[in-house]
Amino acid sequence: MFDVQLLDKIKFFADFPQNAKNEIAALDTVFKKYAANSPIINEGDESNSFFILLQGKVSVYKKPNVNPINELKPGSVFGEIAFLSAKPRAASIVALDPCILLEFDRKILHQLSPDVRDHLKDKLITILVQHLNDIIELRTKETFGLDTSNPHEAEMIGAKVEVHKQIFGQEGYYIYYVGNGEALIENKYEGTQNKVRMAELTEVIPGKFVTAIKQANRDPDDYLYGQSGDFGGYLVLKTARHAWKSTLLAIQAEKFDLGRKSDTFRNRNLELS
Repeated sequence: MFDVQLLDKIKFFADFPQNAKNEIAALDTVFKKYAANSPIINEGDESNSFFILLQGKVSVYKKPNVNPINELKPGSVFGEIAFLSAKPRAASIVALDPCILLEFDRKILHQLSPDVRDHLKDKLITILVQHLNDIIELRTKETFGLDTSNPHEAEMIGAKVEVHKQIFGQEGYYIYYVGNGEALIENKYEGTQNKVRMAELTEVIPGKFVTAIKQANRDPDDYLYGQSGDFGGYLVLKTARHAWKSTLLAIQAEKFDLGRKSDTFRNRNLELS
């Protein structure tokens, strides 16, 4: 537990409402100090917390590189991949000088209310996408074999295989992610299924959709509108907003990661040819 005013000084929490800040400040959070040149996290470790750097600078290392691929300053957030997915650490972080960090363990997800938990996840997924994009721009070199076939392009093709993962459910209304950036919206009460290309949702609903909603004796304010390519327009319940946005960001992060691996593979083979 710490003074909620601290969160007002941290950029990460700038758009959190006051009630969310109060919830987070009440958590059993850990402040940690590290001396210069001390390891903070090691690539491959099973720890699952994320950190906010309050003071000092840190270096980011990614195998097989021996030199740092990035340097983070106060206000930076790292460790979000392990926090969100419970996967091993994707990189190593070492203190460049004496550092103070705020650490949030993954167990806090069970202590936060649903809205605050969703807001926190959305912020971290956005940071994850930014970090993956930074790695692409830095062209991190990875060691691959000389095989001319690209295993990561095969992985990208494999990602298009249809899956059926529920991302939202509410009283007979379900949304499933079915792969390749598409979702299946199912309304069991109306007996309808609508497969759509996932896109950003807006509260601006075209007139013909508003008319259809009212004819069904429903409130247009309960819906958001999405549109993408040949799939045309569609409606999504507002209560699914966070699940929808989180899935979109996760898809974008996955595309960045696969694209990075594919580009690095090509560059590595060009260097060795």
